[in-house]
Amino acid sequence: MIRPLPEAAARVLKEGVFCYLASSHPSGPHVTPVVFAVHGSRLWVTTSRGSVKARTWRRDPRVGGLVRAGDRAVAFTGRVVTFDLLEPGSWPRSVLHAPSLTRAAAAFTAKNTRFFAGYAVDAYRIPLAWTPPGRVFAAIELERIAMIRGDAVGRTWGGFGARIGSATTFRVSPGRRDPLDGVPANVRERIDDAGTGVLGVDGPRRPPAALPCRWEISGGDLLAVLPSEILALASPHPDSKVSLTIDHASQWRARSMGGVLAQGEGRVFEIARLRSGGRSAARIAEAAGLDPDSSALVRVRPRRIVWWQGWDSGTVRIG
Repeated sequence: MIRPLPEAAARVLKEGVFCYLASSHPSGPHVTPVVFAVHGSRLWVTTSRGSVKARTWRRDPRVGGLVRAGDRAVAFTGRVVTFDLLEPGSWPRSVLHAPSLTRAAAAFTAKNTRFFAGYAVDAYRIPLAWTPPGRVFAAIELERIAMIRGDAVGRTWGGFGARIGSATTFRVSPGRRDPLDGVPANVRERIDDAGTGVLGVDGPRRPPAALPCRWEISGGDLLAVLPSEILALASPHPDSKVSLTIDHASQWRARSMGGVLAQGEGRVFEIARLRSGGRSAARIAEAAGLDPDSSALVRVRPRRIVWWQGWDSGTVRIG
């Protein structure tokens, strides 16, 4: 555990509103935005007891995450410790850490006051899973931290990866089929066909990574575009389980939030190492505002798409 938190990282975590939290999943990393707070060098979050995250943490507590604040971001990996009044196995640690839990809960409430105000406005609509009796409180012990400034990695604490396994031939898939087909129209229209997102990368011996990226739909492909040095933090293989999270966030009202999580197979292309298709890949990087000579593409072939709009959500399975 990194203690105390580096000052530069602590500032980003203080200013950031959402943490994009990544857990391992058979279909690819499960990455969704959650509100959070920092207390005692730990990052504290809450989730519904029956959520994918909560179920995953019971078998694999390793997580990754990303917090943005303007043009700065903190990417991290760590381990989750849960505190659940309905789980007897967590009671001893809850009793042991009771004073710290009380202070952490106060910090969580103070940081996320505007969201609690939003819950109050929508109290008559909130499902049980979103209310305190249906929630699990969790602490993330940070083991690795990467400070990202703009499109560059500023500094790291802990051992991140440093290599990218890259395919050598790139070609845009023919056709114009929407890779996000099946997402409800009101959600699909809000996210458009390009923008900023969060790339999840799974590794067999590493926690899942959550990294900032641009994304676009080109032909029939869903592509993530990002600087090679940022992608290298995850040490991806040419073929990796990946995900892409694209959301429309609200600063205070959960009812107004919407987005999609596309999980599936990824194909990694470091543009400078391509033997074929380099010009096409370079045009995509340039359109995203990145230097092709130091950028990479990740093609996401969705097998499962999770969408949400306010309290509603659903899953689209492909193939």
